[in-house]
Parts: sequence; C-alpha cells; structure tokens
Amino acid sequence: MTTSTLTSLRPARAMLVAVAVSAALLYSTQSGALVRALANATAWPKWPYLVSGVATASDLLVMALLVMAAAGLGAREAARLSGISASPRQPLRWAAWVLVPALLACALLAQPSPDLGMLDFAWRAVGSPVFEELTYRGLAVGALMRICGWRLLPACLWPAVFFGVAHAWQGADLASALGIAAITGAGGLLFGWLYVRWGFNLWPALLLHVGMNGLWEIFAFGEDAIGGWLGNGVRLAVVLAAVLLTFRFAPGRRRRGADPVDR
Repeated sequence: MTTSTLTSLRPARAMLVAVAVSAALLYSTQSGALVRALANATAWPKWPYLVSGVATASDLLVMALLVMAAAGLGAREAARLSGISASPRQPLRWAAWVLVPALLACALLAQPSPDLGMLDFAWRAVGSPVFEELTYRGLAVGALMRICGWRLLPACLWPAVFFGVAHAWQGADLASALGIAAITGAGGLLFGWLYVRWGFNLWPALLLHVGMNGLWEIFAFGEDAIGGWLGNGVRLAVVLAAVLLTFRFAPGRRRRGADPVDR
C-alpha cells in the first residue's frame, strides 16, 4: 500500500477502518468471558493460562483480520503497520538504560516473589505483553494514525480506554477494578506515545511492557496492577526514565504523511 493509496482511503474507507478498530477493541473487553464460557461448555483441558492465552490471541486475530479487511492490507503490510518489523537495535539499548537500573534497585530494596514460576513469568511477563502491544498499539494506534489520520492523543487514548477496561476484571471490588482500569489505561497511553514517538516502531513499547511486567512478577509488589508504595515508586521511576531517555535515543519526528505502510 502506497502513500497515495493511504490518502485515498479518506474519508469513506478511513471511517470503516476506525469502526473496525473500535469493534475489535470492544471484542477485547469481552473475549475472556466468551472464551471462558466456551471452555466450560466444551470441557477444555484445565491447563494454566489456556483460557487467557486463547482469549488474548483471539484479540490479536480479530484486530488483524478486521483492520486488514477494512483497509485492504495483506499480512505483510499489516506487520509493517504494527511496527513489529522495525529494527529493535536502538530500542534494546534504550530498554537496557531504563530497566537494568530498576532491576538492580529492586534487587536491593524489594523482596522476591515467593511463588514465582517459570510458566507464570513466561505468560504474564512475555507472552501477554507481546500480544497486547501488537493488538492495542501496533494495529489499533497504527491504523488510527497511519490510515485514518487521527491525531496522537485520540489515537492513543481510544485503545487505552479499552485496554484499561479489559484489565478491570482483576479487581476484587468496584474500587479496585476502577483503580486497575485507570492504571493500565494510563500505561496504554504511555505505550502508545512510545510507539508513535519512536517512529511507529513497536519495540520500545513492547520492551517496556515486558520489563515492567517482569519486575512485577520477580518481586513482591502486589497481586494486581495497583501495588504498594514500593511498586508504585519503581513504576514511577521507570516511566520517568523511559520518557526522558526516549528524547535521547529515539529518532526525530517524521514529517506527517511521510510514513507509507509499505516502507
């Protein structure tokens, strides 16, 4: 898909792409319950993370299929749109500067998680963030900005709202559910900004998401996204470091309109 093709999508098909993204985001808030009901009705094996894994993978599949159908993209173009095919080299250097000091500080100040398991770490710290970044940032924010022409704030905010709602089930009561939705939604905004600020390169958002979830799994910060004073202090320090070092490591802003999907 060329720049001229992207321009020709506006306004008629661009609206269809925005509707497709919104429908996929709405599905992501219900996928867990739908997959859980299907698993109960068909007697799935009781494997750890099977339901959440299928639900999260289905979020990505639904988003990819709807965006590809609405925008007329092939699989390779969708991968380029998401930013996952961009170079990870500079983002890896940036992530090391952000996360290694946080890991060392946590090793000195925090208690290790008493029930850390390899499967828990593999899914919560790696698998789930990868699927979520591809779905909510790479495809959702990418399509809204690069195809529909939305501006930065609404393009990042709209998926972040659904990202927060999709995590609200972790709360034990209404107050904690709202707190978790607010925290994860704010995280979604940050990840969206990183994706755009790095020239639609998904790797910084993905690496930071993996790193922060990893710290939460390795150390005893709390059972959910709200956490305690130490966990929130670490989170704030990591966020500040990520933002400040982005201005040091990230490439300069690209001119608007100079970002064809097939580049």
